[in-house]
Amino acid sequence: MAYSNFIIDFTLTDTAPVTEPVTLAEAKLYCRVTNTADDAQIQTMITQAREAIEKATGLSLIPKTAIVWFTNYDGNFYLPFGPMNSFTSLIDNNGDTVVDADYSLVGGKFPQMQFPLWHNLKATYTCGYTTIPKDLKIAILDQVSYDYENRGLDSDNGICEKSWKACQRWTRISPIL
Repeated sequence: MAYSNFIIDFTLTDTAPVTEPVTLAEAKLYCRVTNTADDAQIQTMITQAREAIEKATGLSLIPKTAIVWFTNYDGNFYLPFGPMNSFTSLIDNNGDTVVDADYSLVGGKFPQMQFPLWHNLKATYTCGYTTIPKDLKIAILDQVSYDYENRGLDSDNGICEKSWKACQRWTRISPIL
């Protein structure tokens, strides 16, 4: 019965300084922009595209610290926002630190917490790519190109179809495998 495992709340904090996985020069080349008039706008679009890809995939494309409050009554709770780089701490609902011997993380970059089977747990860990996979980088570039070409379009669905398809390959519940 997986209905007893759920996220209560979460906080994601970018590690400073934020270095986008796509540079302004790469985006301008991909969009075939040769002037500097739109540099600030394109830089904003890079950040916006990365954030859209992160939301669509559930991944962290840049290094972040994740604090996740969750309930793990059924066990095997998937910690969100992978890939995980290091697990910092687990706090129980009384505010006490759960020692390593009292919890079990199984998996590599996208682990499951097998136990403890408790409610109101707080996990803190670092996550994110230092170098993102090529198709996710292309998805960001595709989204920037789409946003640049369709500025002011009222019927925008948020993320372009080509980027969406790339994102689906990276979700753990993807209909496109």
